Amino acid sequence: MTQETAARADAAPARSGGGRWFPALAWPLTLAGLAISIYLTYTHYHEKALICSANATVDCHAVTTSKYSKLVGIPLPLLGLLFFVGFAVLITPWALNSSSPLFRWSRLGSAALGVVFIVYLVTVELAVLEKICLWCTGVHIITILLFILVLADEFRRLGQVD
Repeated sequence: MTQETAARADAAPARSGGGRWFPALAWPLTLAGLAISIYLTYTHYHEKALICSANATVDCHAVTTSKYSKLVGIPLPLLGLLFFVGFAVLITPWALNSSSPLFRWSRLGSAALGVVFIVYLVTVELAVLEKICLWCTGVHIITILLFILVLADEFRRLGQVD
């Protein structure tokens, strides 16, 4: 690499996004999480709209109507909806191409917070309620996959640093 090429590389803004693979994987996951969260938010206010089989272990109604289905009075599906809307903003081309570390750290922080919250929710489902909600599990899996994608992108970025 010549000195001129190195100088241009140093002057170029650092991309926060993971090239083409990151948004290609993150957008479908985010939209799926958003769709499930919209559905669960709707069913929170219209319980009869909830479609889920019920047996000894799987019982979405028991989970989504339990006293644990709200946090400080806010329905958890609404918090999920806000999470996925916020994450969608953080993976827009504008945010991914920004040289500001704020977007990178916000993506990592929000995904990590989502995983921590999932640990709490799954613990409540399994240890306290002894029931699981398949719709909720879908959101949990999507959030964990988004966290893995963000981590992979961060490791990719670290590997590019000389």
